[in-house]
Amino acid sequence: MKGIIDIAGLVLFARHGVGAEETRLGQRFILDITLETDVGEAVKHDRLADTVDYGEVVAVASSVFRGKNFYLIEAAAAHVAAGILAHFPAVKNVRVTVKKPEAPIDAKFDYVATTVERKRDA
Repeated sequence: MKGIIDIAGLVLFARHGVGAEETRLGQRFILDITLETDVGEAVKHDRLADTVDYGEVVAVASSVFRGKNFYLIEAAAAHVAAGILAHFPAVKNVRVTVKKPEAPIDAKFDYVATTVERKRDA
């Protein structure tokens, strides 16, 4: 049975960006993570061991996102997606959106964002 797990609005502080100020001062980023997994056994038995622990997903995503400084949010999103696939064999597909609300752009906006999607090789 196909299941979708969404983690929306994960706020993380990191030093990603091209500009010197961004890497020196850092800033807030917001991640949305969507996982596809089989939830058949979880539904049947109602056990955490039969699904993907979203608390652990948050820990892995946070560690990967903060573990290296990236120039581009595209690269940061791709690394988070790869880290999740590497750590959670039950995840078939992962989509990661990284939002940058304080991007150094001379304009009024809510955020800039990028989304990457990775599928497990069959």
